[in-house]
Amino acid sequence: MSGVRAVDPARLDRAVAAAAADLAAARRALRLAVAEGRDPSTWGSPLEAHRDVSSRTTWLELGEAPPHPIFVGARAWVEALTLDRVGFALEARTAAAWARPSVTVEGEGMPSEQLSVHALRARVLADPIPARRRFYALALERGAAPVGELVRRAAERRAEAARRLGSSLDALELPCDADALTAAARAVLDRTEALIEPARMRGASYAEPLVAALGRDATEGWPARLSPRWIEETFRATDLARGLAIDLGALPEPLGATSFARALASFGDAFAVAAAPRAAPFVLARRPFDLRRARRAALFGALVADPVFGRRALGLGRDRARDQARTVARALLSSLRLDAARVLLRGALAAGGSDLAHRFEEATERALGVPFSPALAGVLPALSPRDGVRFAGSLLAASDARALRERFDEDWFRSPHAALALRDEEATIAPSERVAATEIEMAVDELERAATARIT
Repeated sequence: MSGVRAVDPARLDRAVAAAAADLAAARRALRLAVAEGRDPSTWGSPLEAHRDVSSRTTWLELGEAPPHPIFVGARAWVEALTLDRVGFALEARTAAAWARPSVTVEGEGMPSEQLSVHALRARVLADPIPARRRFYALALERGAAPVGELVRRAAERRAEAARRLGSSLDALELPCDADALTAAARAVLDRTEALIEPARMRGASYAEPLVAALGRDATEGWPARLSPRWIEETFRATDLARGLAIDLGALPEPLGATSFARALASFGDAFAVAAAPRAAPFVLARRPFDLRRARRAALFGALVADPVFGRRALGLGRDRARDQARTVARALLSSLRLDAARVLLRGALAAGGSDLAHRFEEATERALGVPFSPALAGVLPALSPRDGVRFAGSLLAASDARALRERFDEDWFRSPHAALALRDEEATIAPSERVAATEIEMAVDELERAATARIT
């Protein structure tokens, strides 16, 4: 796309929207291929057909364009799409490595199998027997290297592409100052450590704190199947989703209470997408690293740790709802601490070498009490450019939940008035999603208060 000054802003907006939609569809197809064990390594980038909005030339031209709001919004998208186009080939090869049955798993009393890294990771989390979990965890450590190497190469390529583009990954991917987010991650780990007692995990397999974060002991009130219908019925009386095309995607396998949290988070994310103003330009209503979506995902995902949700939505008695909420809150806090570790590991994959190994062991031990083997770096836990915005969204959602409780009472999730307020809020385009360091600090304070009240 040359001569941006002569480009119709509406046409540019439609071109960006089409490119973003094709990329999202391709990534959904990659995830499905991994789950089904298919090899997508030769797939071409969906963005090759959208080079007009995924190139350095267009990005530079937009930087010199008149200060039209669509040009400003489109420039961030063109930056993100350019990096994604450059990295898609490695993304597809990495997905193929996840799906390939490349790890021989055998041991005394166990059948010999060829499993993919994806299947092994699933068994580490899903197997109910600790001895078998440890067996699969050791096998995953031995077999993770091919995937981990591709994940590291992808991070290096992304960093190099950003350098050549002349852009800042922090400015693109983070909703606040990088130092402020790092400080928040450290504060969360310091101030919530006593609530999950990570020291009791020392000496255990790394699988055990991950399984503890699933909330398997919180078993009451959940539906037999995790389905869109359960989510729809949970909010039906509020008209929250009335008239919206809510696309939940594939819901997680129900491994524990936090699987239902992930499903509700998917609803929150999809709600934010569907409730965005339909008539607004795509590049203004949505952003490539969307804090609004992250906040809504975290807001609804955290409901499973609310005793009022246990009473009103799951039908539990007051005491049982309180006890189960305490168990789930501790599990969700473990997941949040792992998200904080991801923030502390930002940039580590691209750095590689001994620095990666040291930072990975240190961050995982600090978060969960068990140092994960550097062989797992980028595999378990997975690391993504979206880790920063997701963590910030989780912090800010604690403040959002408090505001909703103060305005609409403890059962705000059942209030038609709260639903209307959320719909109105989503229909308003914020001039910027950047948040100040002080707002992040206040969100950490609120999260600590909420977690302490739920767990102690």
